Amino acid sequence: MPFLAIKPARADNNIHAGHFHELFAIFQDNMTNATSVEGLTPIDALMPRNYIRVVLVFEDATNQSAQTTGLVQSGLNVISKQIQWLSGRVFPKASAGGDPYSLEIRWDGHTTPTLIDKGTIDISYDTASANGMQPESIPETIWPVSGMIDESLHIAGAPVFAASTFRFADRGFGLCICMHHNAVDGAAFSEIIRQWGRAIAEPDLVIPSSFEGRCERLTAALADDLAETLSTSTDELFEKHPEYSRLPPAVPETFPSCTCKLFTVSLNWIDTLKSLLAKHTLTPPSTNTILSALLWTTITRVRTTSGSFSSEIQNSRLVTAVNARRHLPLAFSPPDAQYLGNAIFYGFAEFSAPALAGADESPIRSLAEICTTVLNSQYPFTINARHVAEVHELITRTGDPRALFVGWDLFNSRDLTITSWADFGLYGVDFGLGLGRPSFVRLPYMEADGVVIVLPRRRGEGETGVEVVVMLQRDHMDVLVEDEMWRTLTKG
Repeated sequence: MPFLAIKPARADNNIHAGHFHELFAIFQDNMTNATSVEGLTPIDALMPRNYIRVVLVFEDATNQSAQTTGLVQSGLNVISKQIQWLSGRVFPKASAGGDPYSLEIRWDGHTTPTLIDKGTIDISYDTASANGMQPESIPETIWPVSGMIDESLHIAGAPVFAASTFRFADRGFGLCICMHHNAVDGAAFSEIIRQWGRAIAEPDLVIPSSFEGRCERLTAALADDLAETLSTSTDELFEKHPEYSRLPPAVPETFPSCTCKLFTVSLNWIDTLKSLLAKHTLTPPSTNTILSALLWTTITRVRTTSGSFSSEIQNSRLVTAVNARRHLPLAFSPPDAQYLGNAIFYGFAEFSAPALAGADESPIRSLAEICTTVLNSQYPFTINARHVAEVHELITRTGDPRALFVGWDLFNSRDLTITSWADFGLYGVDFGLGLGRPSFVRLPYMEADGVVIVLPRRRGEGETGVEVVVMLQRDHMDVLVEDEMWRTLTKG
């Protein structure tokens, strides 16, 4: 996920303190004399100080939760030996005066993460699944850690990994997984879960332990481009990367009430639009491109309709998370030893806000132009090794990534950010007998304005739509759910 102003809702500080107390008791032993260190890259340090949190929900037809938990823990024991820094904590790196700010993971070889049993919740699996397992149906109490990492925990060393299990009131099993965002991005998170599932389903499987050395892998992949970037001035780097800014965002005195909601965008409509748009675009738009364009136009229209969209706002910016692994040499992240650090960068598109809001007046031609704008911001020639090297250099020159800010508007209902997990394949992870594949992949209920997360796709014959979690101001969400075009595009 990008560094966004996202916060968990209905947070209870006492509950969170209890979560961390439980977790620290598990991670405390043997950590005082950490013997191994994994340095984190400048790209890692740029990420927000929070946890990526995902819950996998299983129908658990056998309803043998004790045996199931044992199998899941045994798989965790295996991958903790292969990816040893999972058992560690993220610390600010000790440095002499004037050294740039950096982070590192410290761990020893005697600690293994332990699942926290959250017991049985009062919610029925049958009822929640019939309603699509909405984010608000997942209580905050089931998570092993809070989403945010405060300063005291950061200094003390926040655990890289935490996981908990719970059971629904009638049947069904939940596995909550949290990983420190400075250690992993969504792609790395998903690969670790995939390896975890393999370790459970195939107990005798030996997983290659070639997952360390991220700093060396990144600098090796960027060596030539980093050398050429040295001659580019800092001002030129900022001009080439408007997604970053020297200036912190202007924080309003009060924040509007925000909410989030899960929608399913019809694949039938997306496929229809693909056919209609083909003759108006040089490159046939993908499902992701069309979905991004639809979200951008619809949310801008909703914001305009609500009356809170400032007439002074001429342009809206779309920021999309792009997985740079696909655009770097194969040796950087081969299939059998994928890069497990942060390698997500930002496509940055800009378009006339009035044109976005009125795109439904001549939908196909307007949508084609918007799709082209989105695609150009994400193309391999846009997010490539040179792009990554320039961002790496920009962070290095800043000296402290905390002094590098986002270049888009977080608070004035102007811009939109989209992070897609569609291709991460979590529904295809088989956890073996007793669990099988997850029936739902969900995120916690979160609040923000202008943030969309595309959930993992359910690939196969039964897939009829793409699930998206939309976060907006509450009054804008009220308009969205009643918007005639959005209701046509979505279901559920």
